Amino acid sequence: MQSVESSFTRNIYKNIKLLKDQLYDSPELNVRFLKLNTNPRYSGALLFIDGIVNTPMIRESIIEPLLDMRKTDKDSLMEAIAFRYIRSESVEMTTSISTTIDGIVRGKTLLLIDGFDSGILVDTAEWQQRPIEQSTRQRNYQGPLIGFSEQLKVNLNLLHNMIPSPTLKVEKKQIGSMAKTDVAIVFLTDRVDQTALNEVRHRINSLDVEYVLESRVIEEAVEGNQKTIFPLSYNTELPDAVSAALYEGRIAIFTNGTPAATLVPNLFVQYFQQPSEYYSKLTSFTRILTFFSFFLTILLPGFYVAVANFHEKWFPKKVLKHYFTHSDTYLPVWIEVLLLLFLLQLLAIGSYKISKEMIVLISLIATITISTTAVDAKLMHPLSLILVGITYLSSSLLAIGALPATIIVARYIFLLLGNFLGITGLCIGLVVLIIHLSRLRSVGVPYLAPIIPFNYKEFKDVFYRGNLRKLINSPHKYPHDDNS
Repeated sequence: MQSVESSFTRNIYKNIKLLKDQLYDSPELNVRFLKLNTNPRYSGALLFIDGIVNTPMIRESIIEPLLDMRKTDKDSLMEAIAFRYIRSESVEMTTSISTTIDGIVRGKTLLLIDGFDSGILVDTAEWQQRPIEQSTRQRNYQGPLIGFSEQLKVNLNLLHNMIPSPTLKVEKKQIGSMAKTDVAIVFLTDRVDQTALNEVRHRINSLDVEYVLESRVIEEAVEGNQKTIFPLSYNTELPDAVSAALYEGRIAIFTNGTPAATLVPNLFVQYFQQPSEYYSKLTSFTRILTFFSFFLTILLPGFYVAVANFHEKWFPKKVLKHYFTHSDTYLPVWIEVLLLLFLLQLLAIGSYKISKEMIVLISLIATITISTTAVDAKLMHPLSLILVGITYLSSSLLAIGALPATIIVARYIFLLLGNFLGITGLCIGLVVLIIHLSRLRSVGVPYLAPIIPFNYKEFKDVFYRGNLRKLINSPHKYPHDDNS
C-alpha cells in the first residue's frame, strides 16, 4: 500500500479520496455526507465499513447530536464535537491517515469536517461472536464449565471476573505489518516472574510477520529456536487454569480470534496437573497415575517388541509357547504393532475431520477391521491388540495442549529402539530423553523444574497436590540461567 499523504488536509473531498485509495476503493466503505446545524456552510462526512458497525449507534451517538448542535466558534468546533456532543465512550481525534485506516477496519466511524485537517474516530464496532460456552476440547468434570471464546475482549472480561485484583495487568500489542492482530500479555504485577516477562516482551516485539491468523505464530516466537518435539508453551481453553497460572507467577498470552490462552513459563510437570484436581479432596492417586500413564504409553509398545525379539526366556514356557514361539501370524511383531498404532492414529485424525454423524460409522468400520477380523486373518496377534489398546487408553489421560503429538513421536522412537536394541535400547533412549528435557528452557526457565534443578520446596504440587491453603499462600519461584 502506497501512501500519498501521511496526514489529513483541510479539503474534505481530498481526504475522502485519500482514504478510498488506501482502502482500494472498497465497496464496503460507506460515505454519508451531512450538514452541521451550527452553520450550513460546514459540511461533514461519516466514513465506515458496512457490516462491522452498529448503524443505530451511529445514528444515535453521532448524527442526531450533530443535527442538534448549537453555534460554536470555528476554533473550538472539532473539540466541541468530539468531547461535548458525540455520545460515545470511545472518541479519538486524529490527524494521521494510517491511524484512521486502522481504526476504520476495526469498526470505528470517522467524522470529517470540511476546512479542518483532523478527524474524529468513534468506536461503533459490532462484531459477530458466539456465546460463552463449555470447552469441547478441554473438559472440567469439576469446577467452572465455561471456556474462552474467539473475542479478545470477552476473554479478558472472564479473567477480570475471576481475578478481581488491581494487580491484574494487561499489555496490548498489535502484531502484523499488513493486517494488525490484537495480542494481549496478561500477568499479576506482584507475582509475575520478571525475568520471564521481559523475555516474553522481547520475543513478541521481535516478531516480524505480515499477519497473524492463529496463536501458533505467537507461540513459536515465545518458544524460541530450540529443536525439540516437546511443547515449550502451554495452551488451554479454561479460564480457571489461566487464573491459577497467573497466581503462580506465569504469563498468559491471548491472540484475538483464538479461543485459548498461551501460558509461559511452561513446565513439564504442568501436563500432569488437571484443573479438576483442585476442586476435589483425594487427588494424589490421580496425579501419580497420570505420571505412570505417560511412561506406559511411550514405552509399552517398544517394551513388548523388545521382549518378543530378545527376552522371550523371561516368561514361563507355557506363556512363551502361547504368545511368542508358536505365534502363527504372518507379520513380524514390530510390524504388527506399528500397523496397529498407524491405524488407530488414522482413526483419531479422521474423527476430528469428519462430521459427527459419521463418527459412529467410522468407529464401527474400525472395530471390524482392527479387532477379530485382523486376528482371524492372522495379521495381528491378540496380545498385540491388547497392549496397543492399553497404550492408547493410557494416552487419554494426557490429552492436553500439544503433548499428544509429542507422545506419538516418542512412542514410535521407543518402538524402533526396542525392536533393534532391546531393553538396552529403551534404557538408553530413556536416559537421552531425560537429558534432552533437562536442557530445554521455556522463556529461560528449566523445563524439568523443580525436578531438575532440584527444589524440594516446590514439590508440594508436583507428584501430589498439597494443602490448598499452603499452595495459595506460598508464591512460586522459577530458576533461571543463560540458556534461554
